Amino acid sequence: MIAPLERLATNPLIRPSDISFVRASGTFNPGVTVDRARDKVVLLVRVFEEASRRSCLGLALSADGKRIDEIWDRPVIARDAPYEHWGVEDARITYLESEKRYAITYTGYSRDGPQVCLITTDDLLSPTSYRRHGPRIAGENKNCVILPEKIDGQYVILHRPMPRIVCIRVSSLEEEWPADGATLVGPRPNTWRSSRVGAGAPPVRTDIGWLLPFHGATSIEEGNVYSMGWCVLDLKNPETVLYVSDAPALTPEAPYEIERNAIPQVDMANFRTGVRVVFPQGLVERGEDFLVYYGAADVSVAGARVNKRELISSLGEAIRLKQGGIPL
Repeated sequence: MIAPLERLATNPLIRPSDISFVRASGTFNPGVTVDRARDKVVLLVRVFEEASRRSCLGLALSADGKRIDEIWDRPVIARDAPYEHWGVEDARITYLESEKRYAITYTGYSRDGPQVCLITTDDLLSPTSYRRHGPRIAGENKNCVILPEKIDGQYVILHRPMPRIVCIRVSSLEEEWPADGATLVGPRPNTWRSSRVGAGAPPVRTDIGWLLPFHGATSIEEGNVYSMGWCVLDLKNPETVLYVSDAPALTPEAPYEIERNAIPQVDMANFRTGVRVVFPQGLVERGEDFLVYYGAADVSVAGARVNKRELISSLGEAIRLKQGGIPL
């Protein structure tokens, strides 16, 4: 049995009513990392503005990762560039240790559709240091994460040409990234990921491989339910999948993970039984635990914890016994 995730008692961590700079109907899908200079958990939270019906990113801070201590009174990433005019959404944050900088991937929305965009900085709490690199991948794309270490001298990047997760390598983050690559995980009929999958948080190095939270969704006819699973990639060859969850590690069950009323940030026609969403985008280590951060029901930010040793031990045993689901 895989060590289970336990929802934080402080959930939801961030609600729309916590935002002071705009009237928001959603605060969700957070990119998360630990600020190395200050040892604080930093969350870049998608804020859906009721009036404009578009998103920007807000910033929140936590000392222990389980309670929010501060939420900024202004956006940290606004819709400033042409490729962001319809929205700045769904950040992921990777700390590149060898370069002492952070790489923020996010979705920039415009008349060109959703595109994977990149910002780099050496200080997450200094927005003036943020350097926009613009869209990185030609065409519509989402759910992009960068591994925290180079492998064989190259950056390893996961992204989602619908409906699957692919792995690519590039020599420089500044060059255009390939639109396709080695497929890692795809949808499987009659499972919790029957319609599509996407990378969740940037993977974390462990003794058994790169630990990747990812999301899977069912079809609209099946409710369009978003859940989270675990994937483990080979350390030296991340194009090789060692394990993938055969059942969700976290699926919408808590009241704040299910929204039955109409909300402006989604098309309710796509959610016939309510908005049932667990959408992971952050994975950090805090003490003896892994903390997973996710968007709940496309409304709020929530978190879950699991003991690091117990999770890695159980996943390692599952890999040894060749248990788990089928990647493709």
